[in-house]
Amino acid sequence: MFLPSHIASGYILGRGLIGKESPWTAAPFLMILLAASVLPDVDGLWSSTVAGHHSVLHTPIFWLAVFAAMLVWDKLSNISWMKPAALAIFLGALLHLITDWFTARTVGIQWLYPFSGANFDVYPVQPGKGQIPVWDMIRDPNFSFYLENKVLLWFELGLNGIAIALFWMNRLGGKQI
Repeated sequence: MFLPSHIASGYILGRGLIGKESPWTAAPFLMILLAASVLPDVDGLWSSTVAGHHSVLHTPIFWLAVFAAMLVWDKLSNISWMKPAALAIFLGALLHLITDWFTARTVGIQWLYPFSGANFDVYPVQPGKGQIPVWDMIRDPNFSFYLENKVLLWFELGLNGIAIALFWMNRLGGKQI
């Protein structure tokens, strides 16, 4: 999935979660959730290929460990914002994994890591197409490969459209987030 679609899915989830009332200030929660929805892709900065960028950051066990560590930190330090921040990071990262799992084109998600290295995907993936540098995926002929599956293409376009519509409905309704 492309970065704008991860941000869009994070925004949709965030808007659904914070609703009208929130026990914590809605804007910081949403900002952390949005950042976390792209955080697993930070491994693309040091990966040599698209398929290779699915490091431990693309496994649920890593984000469960981060969540647990933040909850322990919260108990030890009693920082008021730690628990909502931990939840936002966990939900954003998990959402990233779910959307990558659904829209995978070159590599799936290792849901059972470290117990199994098996990649899971909804649609059949083509690992050979992912053996290109990360930045080459936005150039042809590689970009065209990502447009071939019309269901996934429309899913990503739909996510972005829904997020933009929600954003403008909130702006027009006088809400700041």
